[in-house]
Amino acid sequence: MRAFRTMLFKVLFVPVTVLWTIFIVCLIVLPFSLRLRLAFGWGYSTIWLARLICGIRWQIHGLEKMPPGACVLLVNHQSTWETAFLPKLKLRQVWVLKKELMWLPFFGWALAVLHPIPIDRKQKRQAMQKVIAEGRQRIEAGYSVILFPEGTRAPFDAPLPFKAGAARLAAALGVPAVPVAHNAGQFWPKRGLMHPGTVQVVVGEPIDPAGKSVAEINAAAEQWVNATRARLVAEEQARRGEA
Repeated sequence: MRAFRTMLFKVLFVPVTVLWTIFIVCLIVLPFSLRLRLAFGWGYSTIWLARLICGIRWQIHGLEKMPPGACVLLVNHQSTWETAFLPKLKLRQVWVLKKELMWLPFFGWALAVLHPIPIDRKQKRQAMQKVIAEGRQRIEAGYSVILFPEGTRAPFDAPLPFKAGAARLAAALGVPAVPVAHNAGQFWPKRGLMHPGTVQVVVGEPIDPAGKSVAEINAAAEQWVNATRARLVAEEQARRGEA
């Protein structure tokens, strides 16, 4: 049954995403704030479809800790699920992402409409300069900046070291760095079958960059995210009888 549900979801996910990307490209004529709100319908549709077909639900903990103003969010990256879910945490948001995504037909075009900050990860110095320069513009306009500090998707039980870009951005702009942990990879893995259950999403205490070095901000976020992620993974494994 899980195999059938996974196949059905993936068969529907592709055309739904293509239709949404065409719609999002057409939104370019609208003001950016309205464009962004409408475009996030793709994410809502995706997590709704995953819930309907595969039984993937979610719970958010600590949302009251989220600063009301613009901030930098550091989110662990395990799945496609969290990229669709992130508007649930902050509606006014933009992403830092690898520029190669912008080259994808349809999907890349839709991303371009949403004013992300695309970077060339091979050019680390120039990439960081771009993140700070464009991140400042977004933050000053009231938009939070979301980064995946691991740089790419990692298995739920094998996290990657945090890169310091998000911490550098928070330090340079003097805005809170907000760590976010989840266990979405246990339900929507990069490969393999999808699993029913409830993704746990936890918002941590904002890290005030004042008086802290980039290394201290990064280490604090990484330690909290990894400890919280490990707890969520262990609790889900125990629930399934896998511990």
